[in-house]
Amino acid sequence: MNRISNLERLKEKTIGIEHEDPNLTSAMERRAMIMSVADSNAIEGIYTSEERIAGLVSGKTAPRGHDEEEIIGYRDALRYIHANHEKINLDKETLLEIYHILMSHTGTEDLGFKTRDNVIAERDAKGDLIMLHRTVPADETEWCIDQLLGAFWEARNDLEINKLLLIPCFVMDFLRIHPFIDGNGRMSRLLTTLLLYQEGYDIGRFVSMESKINSSKDLYYDSLAQSEEGWWDNECDYNPFISYFLDQLFLCYRELDLSIRDSFKSRRPSGRIDEYLRICILPVSKKELCNMFPEISETTVERTLKRLLDSGIIETIGSSRSTRYIGKK
Repeated sequence: MNRISNLERLKEKTIGIEHEDPNLTSAMERRAMIMSVADSNAIEGIYTSEERIAGLVSGKTAPRGHDEEEIIGYRDALRYIHANHEKINLDKETLLEIYHILMSHTGTEDLGFKTRDNVIAERDAKGDLIMLHRTVPADETEWCIDQLLGAFWEARNDLEINKLLLIPCFVMDFLRIHPFIDGNGRMSRLLTTLLLYQEGYDIGRFVSMESKINSSKDLYYDSLAQSEEGWWDNECDYNPFISYFLDQLFLCYRELDLSIRDSFKSRRPSGRIDEYLRICILPVSKKELCNMFPEISETTVERTLKRLLDSGIIETIGSSRSTRYIGKK
């Protein structure tokens, strides 16, 4: 539960962060969009060149070939979620609508739930087949989706259940059902972004969760495999995939914090410590502040910290040598 409490605190720290440093957050939003589109597709073996991806995401470059049609479909679906997450209701119609957007440029006619059975093909980095995973038969898919959505909303309305933990559980069940003939992995990541938004975690605007997954694919597939064992007998253990999900979510916040640090390092000394402590996401020690701002004396850093503490602008975490500082929200 410590990880969950920490993530909830990080969520609160980032509320309104775009107003604190609009230049930085605007640049991060553009970068996150490009990386999310590129990496979510890359996980599925869908690629284009680095030179073309930015143009495809911005709409300045027209798609060439099937892979790029898949890529701009993900772009459109992700844009839709970023723009409409507050009014989207997670139901069967929403799943079909997002899937329709995802596949809208590919010319596919299979825009509903699958009408024929499929399997999950797990491949290594070279593209060689490792294992085939069984999925729900086509004629049971819609019923299973109804059950999944019903169970999700029942749990979400239970005040004793932490809502953040429901997201990886929903995603894992969705992947095991595999409701569409194609695009299930990308759909699962779009739904992850949507559900995070709806629980107040808008980190996906600034840092790509898809990139975290792509850079840890082995852990991703291993945690899924561990959690899915026993799924067909209703005896699976969601904890491995929950743990993986929470780790990657924290890494997104850490990347945001590092970007803020890098931004402040390039600014003029006057007022920078005050500004940084107001906006930083993770607690920082006096030593780290001195390293960040080497042109400011340790005495001045100490004096600034005391002033900010006395005025109630920042607070301490830990004690003695482990003391760290963070702005109050």
